[in-house]
Amino acid sequence: MTDTVAPPSGVSGCREVGPGETATAFRVLEADPLVTAPAAETFVLSGVAGGVDGRFLTRGGPEQSLAFVGSSVLPILGDAADLEALAHAVVESGVGPMSLHGRRDLVAHMWPALERGWGSAREYRASQFLMALRSPVDPTLVLEGTRPATLQEFDSVLAAAAAMYREELHSDPFEVGAGAPFRRRVARSVARGRTWVGIDGGEVFFKADIAAISSRVAQIQGVWVDPSVRGTGLGAGGTAAVCAALQKRGLTPSLVVNGTNEPARRAYKRVGMVDLVDYATVLL
Repeated sequence: MTDTVAPPSGVSGCREVGPGETATAFRVLEADPLVTAPAAETFVLSGVAGGVDGRFLTRGGPEQSLAFVGSSVLPILGDAADLEALAHAVVESGVGPMSLHGRRDLVAHMWPALERGWGSAREYRASQFLMALRSPVDPTLVLEGTRPATLQEFDSVLAAAAAMYREELHSDPFEVGAGAPFRRRVARSVARGRTWVGIDGGEVFFKADIAAISSRVAQIQGVWVDPSVRGTGLGAGGTAAVCAALQKRGLTPSLVVNGTNEPARRAYKRVGMVDLVDYATVLL
């Protein structure tokens, strides 16, 4: 087989994207850079080849439909029939259950078939927004001292990350495998310089993670402020600091926020972020 021949189709006519379709897949990712940042980061590292960080699936070629399956499922392109077929293929591949997220309409097309295979959602967040910062950060907003955490600060960062997890996801991150998977994720983020913190007296009062970095976009997640100091501007200041650092690298900062979380939305809007994409996340 040459790299100009698409791989054979499998379940529901779906298949992995082939190396001969790299240029087409790249154009699709670039057409929606804010949403596709998690997939684009993997693409930069390994192209369309399947690997430990995820793989690209299509029905009819990436110009027709495309989904990225990594630690979660991200629908990127396709009509209702395409996305239903891709969801069925994901279930039949034996992966999951895992979270589903993306543009609100694409998630709605993909979720029913995933639900039939994986069962009911723990939570369906259908009213989220993907926000982004396209104007320079106001330097007066930046919270001085916000910086990447070090591995020496792991215990304090882990405590903050666990508090955020419990509050945001309504479950205990230490329930699965005595917390080993969660500890590994936090440690990996810290080791890669992707967890930013504000620390006072050895305790983390602000935390934010950079979940994905593509050639154009950085996606922030896991923003958390200690409840004892909320409402004092630390959330906006810490977020502004992270955004300023990302902008210095030529990246557009973005994040996903629940539509019902008005305090967080106000903080991000204060930084200058605006709603750009109607988004949804399904948690399992």
